[in-house]
Amino acid sequence: MSRQSIVNILKGIVYAGIYGGLLMPLVFIPVVIFPFVFSKLIVFQVLIGLTFPAYLLLAWMEPAYRPKKHILYFAVIAYFVAMALSAIFGVDSMRSWWGNQERMNGLFTLLHFLAWLTMTVSTITRWEQWRKLLNYQVALAVFMALVAMLQKVYPTLLLFPAADRVGGLLDNPIYMGAYQIFTFFFLALLAIKDHRYVMRIWYAVAGCFALIAFLLAQSRGAFIGLAAGVIVFALYYAFFTPNKKIRKTVLGLLALAIVGYGIAFAFRDTALILNSPLGRLTHFNAAVSTRLIAWRIAWQGFKERPLTGWGLDNFHIVFNSHYNPKSLRFGTYETWFDRSHNTVLDVLSMTGILGFVSFVAIFVTLFYASWRAFKKGWIDLPVSAVFVALPIAYLVQNLFVFDHPAAFSMSYLLFALVIAATRGEFVGKKDADEDAQVGERHAFPLIAGVVVYALALAVVWNASVQPFNASKIAILGSQAFAARQEDAAYELYSQSFGIWTPYRDELSFLLSRDLVGLSSQGRLQTYKRWKEFYALAVEASEEELARHPKNTNPQFLYARLVHEMAPLLNISPAEVEKRYRTAIATSPERQQIYFGLARLFFQTNRPQDAINVYRQVRDFDPGNGDGSWTLGVSLFYDVNQKEEGAKEIVHSQNVEHPYRLTDPREISALADGYITLKDDAGLQAMVAKLPTFPAGDATIYAGLAHQMEMAGKADLQEKVLVFGESIDPRTRTVFRNPNAAAAAPTPAVATPPVNQVATNTAPSMIKR
Repeated sequence: MSRQSIVNILKGIVYAGIYGGLLMPLVFIPVVIFPFVFSKLIVFQVLIGLTFPAYLLLAWMEPAYRPKKHILYFAVIAYFVAMALSAIFGVDSMRSWWGNQERMNGLFTLLHFLAWLTMTVSTITRWEQWRKLLNYQVALAVFMALVAMLQKVYPTLLLFPAADRVGGLLDNPIYMGAYQIFTFFFLALLAIKDHRYVMRIWYAVAGCFALIAFLLAQSRGAFIGLAAGVIVFALYYAFFTPNKKIRKTVLGLLALAIVGYGIAFAFRDTALILNSPLGRLTHFNAAVSTRLIAWRIAWQGFKERPLTGWGLDNFHIVFNSHYNPKSLRFGTYETWFDRSHNTVLDVLSMTGILGFVSFVAIFVTLFYASWRAFKKGWIDLPVSAVFVALPIAYLVQNLFVFDHPAAFSMSYLLFALVIAATRGEFVGKKDADEDAQVGERHAFPLIAGVVVYALALAVVWNASVQPFNASKIAILGSQAFAARQEDAAYELYSQSFGIWTPYRDELSFLLSRDLVGLSSQGRLQTYKRWKEFYALAVEASEEELARHPKNTNPQFLYARLVHEMAPLLNISPAEVEKRYRTAIATSPERQQIYFGLARLFFQTNRPQDAINVYRQVRDFDPGNGDGSWTLGVSLFYDVNQKEEGAKEIVHSQNVEHPYRLTDPREISALADGYITLKDDAGLQAMVAKLPTFPAGDATIYAGLAHQMEMAGKADLQEKVLVFGESIDPRTRTVFRNPNAAAAAPTPAVATPPVNQVATNTAPSMIKR
């Protein structure tokens, strides 16, 4: 085979990696955990792992395909050096290197994007090549938009049913919004550079698809980012254009857009706006508090480790160690953060000042390179405006979210485009300021090529394919377990746990979740091999904790697992308490762990210790009524301290963040609090608020009416009965004849002890 034939084959493999890499956001293989992220990045790893060695061989043979000097490329390299330093000196180097299945943001994965960038800037250098690549990317974006539109019509199109906001093949609507921002600007660039009428029609059609997908995503962060990008584009163009008429037109259109949005914002509470995607894009009051909490924690983390940070992908450790108990006010889900939802603060806290400076340098060098190319005449004003506006849009939207696979794909495409377009070669001109490419041509290194590909195959198999297999088999094991196919489930779980993978946490979570759930339902012992399953879960959990001892989530789950199994396997209470204390050490003020510990104390006849734990939880956040409610109900029903318990129950309704009843049976407990304290005004207010509480059945309202009867509140008794009949017509019958309660679906007793209700930390609530 001739030398040129080998070069052409290697180039073909490299192009497959470049074009195939842009397919990554479209990948969706629903046989693994987190298929919308994990399957995408595994395929990307495999693709780059198999094509980058071909690029190395090509660059060895032909100097023309080696990376050329460019300040933006050097800035990206510097950022990777900073991330590597953070991984080396961080608090969990293994997590920094591999990441986890849910995010796949470890340095190992990110290096594949650097490899993709290197291949792209070295081989695609002229506008004709870039026009093909960008048109290809636009076609992919249109396909992504079509899937999102279909998902709106067919919510069950993909694995999980879609809600009002759709994310298509990216699942998360935030990701879809960010992805389409790049599409808008790439379309603008193509329309500027391509004057063919047919192509401009195509770009307009593609823009409509992208806009529909963007609006269906209803991502406020992406909307703000896009708005910032459009404003910067308009101002940049208007400021530098010598044509006064164009300047006035651009500024006029910008003003018109701002006024249009202002009108929509002014009427944001009307049905027309609320019932359209603009409803969400004109209301910005949700999720602000939890984001502010995470941002403060990120800043505190940076101040503690300012040089190299806590380590790439280690924000969860920062968040847990500085956990703010106020997070629980917004739901259990909001207490598990592995990102601050602000990329700049993520960079500061995880990679320190070195990471931050190099991160900023990427954008500074990008802007400088664009300006320099514009002044040299290599790119015109509209293209220069795109190169300034798109990074601004990307950066602004990242102030409210975090990077993700689709955004990585698009941002590295942008970096590659700017590196290529800001060199004279892009338009067929020689850059006199750049040194000529130095190097000599070489023959194909057959032995070295075999060695390089053997190493690449080994890495791909062990670091990508095998973890994929482990995840796939674990999913099958969980499905078999749920179907009571015990032998098959055990074999599958054993096979999965026998495969080395850096992502053991999600696999151990699956089995532990299943066991904890069955045990809490009292069904575990109906499985004949439950002890063997437990042994597997322990082995997997301990392997995970040995790798990542500072990760609160698996520590908490393992404590829950041991706790649930303690009565069945005669595990000592001291051992269970030790597991909870270990979890608490990683997140000292996390209420959920203390709830589990208090439940243990009640079960082992240590009620006063449990009460003390509840007092501690209440004092973590005195303004949150949840703590007072939990303590009050426990005092009232578990240890019979009626007066003190009633005070706490009533107090839970009069704090900054009152406790909201979540179960109709809790209405009775609230009534007991008011009745015990002889708080007639509070009792009347409670009855008036019955429509706002969770709806019950006849037994709930009949029981409440009896409480009013015993308290001598005939008027309130009648109001309760009337309201109860509006919910369940049998209410008055059950009230007059308690035996009729047998026909009701729930028991008449409405006040279970708090250690059965308020401390419930079901597996679904453990995971973020």
